[in-house]
Amino acid sequence: MKKIKANLLGFYDLVLALGAIYIGGMMISSSGGMFTEYPKEWLSKVPFENWIFPGIIAIVLFGFGNIIAAILSFRKGNSRFWVVSAIMGGLLFMSIISQVIILEETFLATVEIMVLSIIQLCICGYAFAEYRKKHNKVQV
Repeated sequence: MKKIKANLLGFYDLVLALGAIYIGGMMISSSGGMFTEYPKEWLSKVPFENWIFPGIIAIVLFGFGNIIAAILSFRKGNSRFWVVSAIMGGLLFMSIISQVIILEETFLATVEIMVLSIIQLCICGYAFAEYRKKHNKVQV
């Protein structure tokens, strides 16, 4: 059962990583750094002149971070495979909450990304519950 949870979490981490790399790449390659998916008015509320730096953050932090989480999930013998995924899910959730606070509004993608982070945290919680059961059996 642990292997199914690890594979599910690893696959989900890979999907999130690919999404972050794709969106980050779109942000970096957008003409003049103006990412048309987000309203231009948002640039006046953030400390960036364009979306290039946030695109780099998306690729490095969320793209590569979730790839590392996926690799750890797929590795055999790693009983705490869910930890890095939980950290990544928490970071994603906190970044979305920060975005809502800073921008003082939500966007459709904001809600979608929040749901994705909550799903990631739920899968991590499910894996943690199994780890806890196994860990308690060993000590008793």
